[in-house]
Amino acid sequence: MTYPPQPQNPQNPPPYGQPAQPYGAPQQPQPQYGQSQPQYGQSQPQYEQPQYGQSQPQYGQPQYGQPQYGAPGQQFPPPGSQWEPQTPPPSGTNGFAVASLIFGILGGILFAVIFGFVALSQIKKRNQKGRGMAIAGLVLSVVWLLACGAGVAISALNQPDRDADGTVTEEGTVSSVELKLGDCLKKLPAEGVVKAVDVVPCSQAHGAEVYAVFNLSGSTYPGSDTVIKQSEDGCTERVDALSAEAQKDDTLEVYYLYPHTSLVWNSGDHSVSCLVGSETKQYTGSLRK
Repeated sequence: MTYPPQPQNPQNPPPYGQPAQPYGAPQQPQPQYGQSQPQYGQSQPQYEQPQYGQSQPQYGQPQYGQPQYGAPGQQFPPPGSQWEPQTPPPSGTNGFAVASLIFGILGGILFAVIFGFVALSQIKKRNQKGRGMAIAGLVLSVVWLLACGAGVAISALNQPDRDADGTVTEEGTVSSVELKLGDCLKKLPAEGVVKAVDVVPCSQAHGAEVYAVFNLSGSTYPGSDTVIKQSEDGCTERVDALSAEAQKDDTLEVYYLYPHTSLVWNSGDHSVSCLVGSETKQYTGSLRK
């Protein structure tokens, strides 16, 4: 059963979703069935896509292999880093540094200090090795100075007391070149180079006594053999300074201290000290007349 079509009221709005057509407006032709509509993508021209493997130049970016701005082969630090020049390698060891170390070991304090400061100045300017050796030479010089200072202080404390005539009144230690006539030695020094001896008052037990002191003649060093002969002859000639009892004592022997090297001679020491004593016996009182 069908119903006749109902006339549409032009004043009634069309259903929701359909645009309103004004009365009497021409209808848009609808495509008939079978007519082709434009395909998607045919209404507007499309950019051609590059084929696989084709490189696209990117805007503002240099192509691979193109030289960058700057000197050829020059490397630049990355952004944010600080560029610093490389220091050349050291150019050898400084000679003054070696000399400072050698003199520091040998006790040449003055030369070690001078060469050490010269080396430190040159090493910094010339980029050389040897700073450690120069510092070691300076340190050794300080050690030698301290040792010498300590030796002088100890020697000063150990000096014997003497009266107005120079006679020892209290035990002490003196240099072998500072021995005086009438000094009594606590014991005979060992054979060889003698640098210092212990002296005591002659009223105390002692092993030897200085019975004569004289100087060798000549301005130049005559040689070791000549010095020894002159010293022995001079001490033998002066035996008469001993007491009669001492001259008859078979346990006593004559010894002498003399300048044994040219260095000692050139320093001004030409003196010879004649000793009389024994290695096994102790004496009390003076052995001289």
